[in-house]
Amino acid sequence: MSSNLQIFQSWLYKEYSDDVPNDIINVIENEGIPKRWVTSASRIIHRLSEKPWYTQKEIIQETNLSKDEIIKLNVAIRNSEFLQNLIINGGIGEKYWKTIIPLISSNSVNNVLNYKYNFPIRVGIYPGISCMFYCGFCGRNQQARYRSNIQSESLEMFKDIFEVMPKTSTISISGGLEPLTHSKIGEIISIAKSCGIRVPLITNANNLTNGFVEKHPGILELDSLRVSLYGIDEESTYLVTRKKGAYSLVKNNIINFLKLRNKSNPDLKVGLNYIVIPENVDHVPKLIDYIAEVNNNVDGSGIDFITIREDFGSVTDAISDGIERTHELDGFLSAADRKNLIDTFKEFNRKKEIQCPTVKVDFGYALVQINEGILGDQIKMVSGTDMRKSAYPQVSVAVDSYGDVFLYREAGFLDRPGNDKFIIGRITKEKSLEDIVMDFINNKTEIEPHVNDARFMDAFDHLATILINQAQDDKDLGIPFKLGPVSARNVIDIEKTGQKKNGLFGTIHQ
Repeated sequence: MSSNLQIFQSWLYKEYSDDVPNDIINVIENEGIPKRWVTSASRIIHRLSEKPWYTQKEIIQETNLSKDEIIKLNVAIRNSEFLQNLIINGGIGEKYWKTIIPLISSNSVNNVLNYKYNFPIRVGIYPGISCMFYCGFCGRNQQARYRSNIQSESLEMFKDIFEVMPKTSTISISGGLEPLTHSKIGEIISIAKSCGIRVPLITNANNLTNGFVEKHPGILELDSLRVSLYGIDEESTYLVTRKKGAYSLVKNNIINFLKLRNKSNPDLKVGLNYIVIPENVDHVPKLIDYIAEVNNNVDGSGIDFITIREDFGSVTDAISDGIERTHELDGFLSAADRKNLIDTFKEFNRKKEIQCPTVKVDFGYALVQINEGILGDQIKMVSGTDMRKSAYPQVSVAVDSYGDVFLYREAGFLDRPGNDKFIIGRITKEKSLEDIVMDFINNKTEIEPHVNDARFMDAFDHLATILINQAQDDKDLGIPFKLGPVSARNVIDIEKTGQKKNGLFGTIHQ
């Protein structure tokens, strides 16, 4: 089986051709696929391993099989554990699948399609009231500020959310604006932890001084802390943030925090996030030097992980409504930039194995292809007009310090031009997050999307939209997920059975 896996892995990472190698054909036949359908099966396996959002309509068009034939072929593919493993774990779409499967197994996708309520699976907690950086690719209104007295009120509001949140839902503390600008941030974390919630936090680390942590000890209760790193030296950091001295300050804060972490909570994972933009493509290998330098200044464990992402949401062509930006950067990578990254990542990985072999690296949805030496496609996105009018609050929402509930993560910036139509309510003592989401669903509220509205979506929002649109298209065609070729997408309605079927692999966590 292991040799078969290696054969298929190489094949799946290449562009599909109907001239399928004999060894691939032989294995597919041995997995119980009728000989007359082997070529069609190979196409389905290859397409879905690369592009999980491939619809049944597209499959029918490419294979020239009838709907009934596709349904029968799907059964044969579902019955093969080996082929299922290939689809989900064998191709360049593996990262996408790891996000998709939990959303389906939770039954929230079915609930979106059927206008049924469930508590949001993901809740973004946006406590920040300001930000000291002016990052050129950030979509926030750089002049907007929350009123200063909101912080005590928001603490109670966040507490109310945590106390009713089911174990099946998760939170992340980020922004929005910089979360460490909230004067009660330590208490917010401590309350969430007391409710049995796993708490990750994303920060620019500008405020993460020893004095700040001493004042807000709850920060050391975090499960993970990820620092958004904007440069590998003073010049590159200033280019992005327009904040003088930010590079040295942040690096020293990380070193000192790691020392505190090692003494107080060694289980707290600390990592970096780095966004690749045209101006810093060549800097990626230097991230290893940065990590090594930080770790060499820490007695004990250092940085645990790094996530490297491609920027996909340029704000330079967004609707401004007359609001001027302090600084702009067009973050989109060109085809040439992405091609250069193939060699850049090779150098990055070479240096990592020498200097930081234990640091875990996550290249995200699209850059993982480049890391494998494949140019591939940019991160999968939808246009504004592909956005669902009823969105998907059963899957994800974000809540800021005012208690405003946003349908999309990148909409959750205070007074960002055009974001008001994606606020579905404000949490008050009389109206909870549950009430707001339930009202939106039960009323079948619709929001007419504009072509430019995709700027309010982050990578997860794009993928969730694609997934739900795919589920809708397959259902309308008469081949819903439960009749499709992937057993892990077969979820039995909880209301009818009292339980849910997670499919062959169960729940796969991101």
